[in-house]
Amino acid sequence: MAQAEEPLFMAVDAESDAYLQTIAQAHASLAGFKQALQALPEADLACVKFFVPESPDASEGAYLWLMHPEFSEGFCYAKPFELPENFRWIQVGQWLKFSEDSLLDWYLLSESGEMHGGFSLRYQREQLPEDQRAAFDARIGVRQYL
Repeated sequence: MAQAEEPLFMAVDAESDAYLQTIAQAHASLAGFKQALQALPEADLACVKFFVPESPDASEGAYLWLMHPEFSEGFCYAKPFELPENFRWIQVGQWLKFSEDSLLDWYLLSESGEMHGGFSLRYQREQLPEDQRAAFDARIGVRQYL
C-alpha cells in the first residue's frame, strides 16, 4: 500500500514586498474568482488561503490552503484538507469561517493541471532553485500556470 505524502508547508517571508504583492493580486482578482466558482466543473478544484491560528486564542498559526470555498455576505467558508500536527482544535474537512477581507490567495486548478491564481504559490516556486521547481509543480498538480 502506498504511503500518503506528508503535507507540504513552506515558510515564506510574509512581510516581503513580493509576498505582499501576491495578496494584492488575489484581492484585485477576487471578483473574477467568485464568478468562476459559479461555473466550476466538478473535476476542478478551487482553494483559498487564510491565516489560521494554531488554537482559537493563539496569535501564532499558519497560512493554510482550504478547499470548497463559498462566499456569502462578506465571509468565506472553506474546509482544510491538511493541517500541521499542532492544530488540534480543528479537523480536516471542518467548515471554517473567515472575513473575506482577510483572504490571502485563491486558485482554480483544472483537472488537466492548469492553474489560475495561486499568486503566492508562484512566489514560493520562484524562491526554489530551478532544479526543484518541477517537483514543486508535480506536488501541487500544476502542469501550466495561466
